[in-house]
Amino acid sequence: MNEENSALIVIDLQNDFTLKTGKAHACASQADTIIPKIDALIKTCELKNIDVIYFKTEWKNLLVKLLTKNSVKLGSYGAELDSRLTSDNKSIFVLNNKNIFSDKHFMEYLQQHKITNLYLSGLAVEYCINTSFREAQKLKMKTNIVSDLVISYKCTDLEPLLGEFFPTDSLILSTNLVK
Repeated sequence: MNEENSALIVIDLQNDFTLKTGKAHACASQADTIIPKIDALIKTCELKNIDVIYFKTEWKNLLVKLLTKNSVKLGSYGAELDSRLTSDNKSIFVLNNKNIFSDKHFMEYLQQHKITNLYLSGLAVEYCINTSFREAQKLKMKTNIVSDLVISYKCTDLEPLLGEFFPTDSLILSTNLVK
């Protein structure tokens, strides 16, 4: 991982999405596999002074709230980051759509910290990861998908899904980031 101007982005690893008991859980088995790996990478990034940025979803649209059983409700246990992410240093931004770049505070953060290289992790490949990657390309941001640290919302096999959404040269394994 290029330490200078880089950030690890961790998207939507919230209790309602990652736990089997969550109101709108994604593929909990994939979450169980990747969260300890993401936590380890977060610790490595912190040791190297690489920014780690978290995104949490909080639905504002009433229809979406209804369809998702009022999941990730502000202030609820379900809206909190999964407790297996043990870092205390958290730069957290809030999403209410699939595009991390729609948050003006995040855009300001990138400019203030001169961040130009992003490494996307979390969930879901089919939604936030894909949309955010496409938007990053439009903004000419160097962006990689940490392919072993992402989750499919519907437990889809990740390899073909990643091949469908992302160019091969944008996929990187977490083991290649800690060197």
